[in-house]
Amino acid sequence: MQYFTRTHNASNNASSALDYEIVISHYNEKLDWMKPLADHSHVYHKGKDKGPSFDVYKWEKLPNVGREAHTYLYHIIHNYDKLADITVFLQGTDPGGEHRYWCFASAMEFVQRAKKHQYCNIRQRYGGWGRIRHLGKWLKSLQNGQMRRANLTMGEFYTALFGTKPPDGVPVCLAGCISASRENLRRFPVTFYEKAISFVNDHSNPEEAHYFERLWATIINAKK
Repeated sequence: MQYFTRTHNASNNASSALDYEIVISHYNEKLDWMKPLADHSHVYHKGKDKGPSFDVYKWEKLPNVGREAHTYLYHIIHNYDKLADITVFLQGTDPGGEHRYWCFASAMEFVQRAKKHQYCNIRQRYGGWGRIRHLGKWLKSLQNGQMRRANLTMGEFYTALFGTKPPDGVPVCLAGCISASRENLRRFPVTFYEKAISFVNDHSNPEEAHYFERLWATIINAKK
């Protein structure tokens, strides 16, 4: 699978770090909601579009693997030395839409809250560290083989990723909508993210991507 990058706004210096960057993991969702922030938006496209329907800061084609976890990890790895002051990571849907319970209302609200060290909308904690109890469409996709089952439990995955036993519980922000400061992302070396992406780079819907959804708050050092 070939990767390519297209930078549209010639007025932007794509090689210099932004004060904030909106990283969007996109498949076929309508992106009109992010037009006001297009000049700060880096869209990673995993569908069949040839390019964006309007100018964005960057448009990059990626293979359709690993869900949004792969997208976010890929961005961190390949921009580790030039990360924006604040990076907002979102799926292709408006965070104020169907995921509004789990997300902040807008991409710009993520930026503003991140300046106050509020990096995601923590609604619950995760513990137990066995298998995820999938529900609804996710349970169906696991049962019919559309989701690739992980070899590890959540606890084993935590240990493989972080090198320590899991704590009693960790804060969770679901729906793949998070932000992070440059400093928080660099708490871990780039090798940590390279190891992380190896869990989700072989299938369009690996169960480990759902594990990451429950661990992003830990990775970005989010607190209630």
